[in-house]
Amino acid sequence: MSYHVFSLVILLATSGVAFPQENRFNGRLPLKVNLEPRFLKLGIEPRVQGGRPTCGIFTVTAIAEFEYSQANPHACKHLSEEFLIWAANEAGGLSGNQKFFFETVHGLNTFGICSAELMPYEKTTDASRAPSQKALADAKGKCKRWKVHWIKRWDVKESLTDSQLIAIKSALANGHPVACGLRWPKALPGSFVLEVPPASDVFDGHGIVFTGYEENASKPSVFYFRNTNGRQWGTDGSGVMSYSYLRAYANDAIWLELGAPDSEAPIERFEAESMTVLAKEKCRTIQQKIESWRAKMWSQGEHLLCMADQGGRVELGFRVRKRGRYRLRVLATAAPDFGTIRVALDGKPEQRDFNLYSGRVCPAGSLELGDHELTAGIHKLRFTAATKSLASTGYFFGLDAVDLLSAK
Repeated sequence: MSYHVFSLVILLATSGVAFPQENRFNGRLPLKVNLEPRFLKLGIEPRVQGGRPTCGIFTVTAIAEFEYSQANPHACKHLSEEFLIWAANEAGGLSGNQKFFFETVHGLNTFGICSAELMPYEKTTDASRAPSQKALADAKGKCKRWKVHWIKRWDVKESLTDSQLIAIKSALANGHPVACGLRWPKALPGSFVLEVPPASDVFDGHGIVFTGYEENASKPSVFYFRNTNGRQWGTDGSGVMSYSYLRAYANDAIWLELGAPDSEAPIERFEAESMTVLAKEKCRTIQQKIESWRAKMWSQGEHLLCMADQGGRVELGFRVRKRGRYRLRVLATAAPDFGTIRVALDGKPEQRDFNLYSGRVCPAGSLELGDHELTAGIHKLRFTAATKSLASTGYFFGLDAVDLLSAK
């Protein structure tokens, strides 16, 4: 099956799914994409996680390596999973090896990631292991520059939607590998994950990297993926997964975009809980500390909790000091009882929807509102609880901060 890109943009824009910003296809997405040769040309081979539960760390490291090596072909090709474990723990107030994507990318953008030779991956865990000053300095140039595109936030209640599957394909077609966490077969005889077993025959979970897909009218459509067991697994470290398996058992999925140094560092940040509430309707707001959910991952450790009914809204004001063209983004919270919000700037008719449902309380990442020419003075952002996911139990939403960044 193929899809018109014009239809894709409409579908994805109304669902809050991240669509590649620079789409290279004016017509249809190709029927086949394979990024594996590009991985190998860049010198990035599948690596082995061993006995530690670090598949999520390995998948994020792999896609970060790919993006960084594409932009810096003469730089070190191997980045350090061990450093990223430390960075996620240090940035989020965490411990241990196992990490969700939202925890891992928070560490990546806070501390960056160093070359593997400066902090090699170890077979065993050591809670006291920390990077050297040289490793920290090397990583510094690779922090605050990763734009994280969420295709699906962590959840085990909802199957992958059509728009989310298309978003994975679109990212791959535009040259971006996708990290995905899934429920995984308890018994995997080979590298072909084609059949969809009952829920009793899968466990939660495992992380892999999608490197391509293929659609063919005469056989089931499949994705190609890299595993975390080295080249001895499957076909040189890679396997094949059916669309139907992914639809049934995908938990979360992201892709990364590498920007210029400090491109993700805001020029100015407005803490949502301290912003002026200009208006609200069918919505109560409170300043809430995030003490129970790893507060270090939220700016200042708190957010503005908006307890909205359907159609409820809140309008916040912020003051721009200097006229200019800015990239505008909102940092928000996702949770099991949160809805889909519609965001409008200064009452303009252009509006964007963002689904803030997640199976657990977590940072929602960047809600990108695009580049805008802003005059000096007060501007308004209106947030409306437009609808909600079927799995969500409510229409609440949480706002962490509003950022002004350099526009392209």
